[in-house]
Amino acid sequence: MRHAHYSCGTRFAAGYGTGLRQPKILTIDDDPNVSQALKRRFNQYRVTVLQAQHGMHGIWLATTRDPDVIITDLRMPQGRGQDVVAFLGRDPHTRDIPVIVLTGVFDEELRGRMMNLGVEAYFCKPVDFEELREAVERYIDLEEKEEEEPVSRRPNRGALGEPWQPEVLVPC
Repeated sequence: MRHAHYSCGTRFAAGYGTGLRQPKILTIDDDPNVSQALKRRFNQYRVTVLQAQHGMHGIWLATTRDPDVIITDLRMPQGRGQDVVAFLGRDPHTRDIPVIVLTGVFDEELRGRMMNLGVEAYFCKPVDFEELREAVERYIDLEEKEEEEPVSRRPNRGALGEPWQPEVLVPC
């Protein structure tokens, strides 16, 4: 199994404020709309989303930034997704990172080849985000961020709770 370092049932927890490392998701897709949509959707959780615009960039980020999960497209410039998956599966540093394919290519033969290379899940675009989220959550905890009150709605309070008085700057 590719995710051997998760074999004891341990997963990376979001660990906000506990000193634990925040989980990282690497997305590899040449379509900026897809990359931004994934980032926007996963940013509601306490995770770091790394983005690569092509295959070689994805390999570089996978080997230098230690992601916990990789979501990759298959048809991209500078490193087809199939080659990226094969490389990641052979490299000792990345072979245990779960890889999820998110592609516009629906081809059962290709899907079978990807699964034989160790891909954990294969999704076709457009994807139901909840299904993709569930696949990612098999490997990392996706703890939702607490919603912050918009700045415009926060009461104007100083450090000690007293009403905040703006400092008036008068020109000389």
